[in-house]
Amino acid sequence: MTRLGVIAVAVALVLGTAQRASAQAPLRATPGPMPAGHPPITAKPAASAQAPVPATAAPLPAGHPPIGARPAASAPGTAPPPPPAPMQASPHGTMPPHGTMGGAPHGSMPQPNREEPASDLPAGTVEVLLVDADEQPIPNADVRLGILFQSVAEGESRSQRTAKTDSKGIVRFDKLTTGSAYGYRATSRTGPAEYASSPFNLRDTGMRVTLHVFPVTSNAQEAVVGMRGFFYIETRDDVFQIETLFRVMNLGRTAWVPSDVVMTLPEGFKAFNAGDGMKDTRFEAVEGRGARLLGTYPPGSHDVSFRFQVPKPADETVSFNVRPLPRTAEMRVLAVSSKTMTLQVDGFETPQKATGPNGDPVLVTRKVVGRGEPEVGSFTVVLSGLPVPSVGRWYVVVIALAFGIAGAMATAGKLKFVSTERLVSDRARARELLFVELVALSRAQKNGEVGPNAFDRAYRLLVDALARIGLPTEKKRRKAARAAESSPSTPSG
Repeated sequence: MTRLGVIAVAVALVLGTAQRASAQAPLRATPGPMPAGHPPITAKPAASAQAPVPATAAPLPAGHPPIGARPAASAPGTAPPPPPAPMQASPHGTMPPHGTMGGAPHGSMPQPNREEPASDLPAGTVEVLLVDADEQPIPNADVRLGILFQSVAEGESRSQRTAKTDSKGIVRFDKLTTGSAYGYRATSRTGPAEYASSPFNLRDTGMRVTLHVFPVTSNAQEAVVGMRGFFYIETRDDVFQIETLFRVMNLGRTAWVPSDVVMTLPEGFKAFNAGDGMKDTRFEAVEGRGARLLGTYPPGSHDVSFRFQVPKPADETVSFNVRPLPRTAEMRVLAVSSKTMTLQVDGFETPQKATGPNGDPVLVTRKVVGRGEPEVGSFTVVLSGLPVPSVGRWYVVVIALAFGIAGAMATAGKLKFVSTERLVSDRARARELLFVELVALSRAQKNGEVGPNAFDRAYRLLVDALARIGLPTEKKRRKAARAAESSPSTPSG
């Protein structure tokens, strides 16, 4: 499971997905148990006039992958996840009344794709059945079998094989390599849409794949598409590390191929990374704009994620604007917090405190639209109380360095503007200031007020200043004291 997948599941426990006690009926989480060995999440609701959000988590169905997890190789006998509950159609510009669970808007939901070990097929054989939404075979259609080889010693390579289905909609690929180093995925393209099975491995039996092909649209309204988003913020020394995940839920019988669907990211975003794998559902960076959603989204639920960074100024309060994907019915913002940090997102619920899977304190808030309400639009994230190194601390370091350099030059006879007694006193004072700053710096790191990189830089600077001044030996101290007694004092300047 990816880290963001763990976070998403944890948030389901913190905030829950039960319906509000009002006319609004939010999207329910796809039910699911916590993964084996997952640490418990402790919710600490903040005091607020708002009614607390129930912390009841609806479990994921058996065999359903965790939120954010990449598709893993199918284990023999693993059943595919069932489709999510459908949303009903609605007028353009508003979210469907997703509180009403019932039949699909255009007939029953299509069956999901299936990848099943087949003992009647020889090892190294993949048989693909291509069908439409009504399970009717599609003859004389191209099917591609993607092959991904991954090895620590040999790296990664990709290849493919193609063939046409027969009159029964079946195509067979023989003499394939078995073992965990080889991953396979069956795909079929129709116009702009590419339909794909989940990746799988071949073991000691063959594999039988049922792959569905649907009508295609670029209009999310026609496809009855809704979104749930997660926006996870981690504060580092000089950047905000942000991970974003969307669960795209297509609840109709038509596949959706997005056309220039972009999530607007904060200004100056950088280090965009959408990962890599055998999936065509993904994001790509749009310079100066945000992240564009790509791929084909047939009926069912699809998780797609990316991460990026935003420069962090040396300010205690920082804000940035975000516009999620269109058709987003629920958005959650999470921020790893320090003791002093606060989170505010206008139009969202009052943030709650929680303990994350790694023991980090986390602030969580969300916005859920109700029946017929507009989608979640642009929002502004405000982080306050961010740890910022004291400016006075750097002034002290600079002054101490100046004392040290001037003292060294005076000792070498290059400066004659102070008495020896004054020189000894100033150097002692500089050392004292530097030692005080070293103690304060160590305390700030222990309290989480200074990150590891900032601590290393400041520590090296302070130690270098001490080295320039020098730690006097007892012999040097006695000599300096005798010189101070025998030499007349000369006023400086």
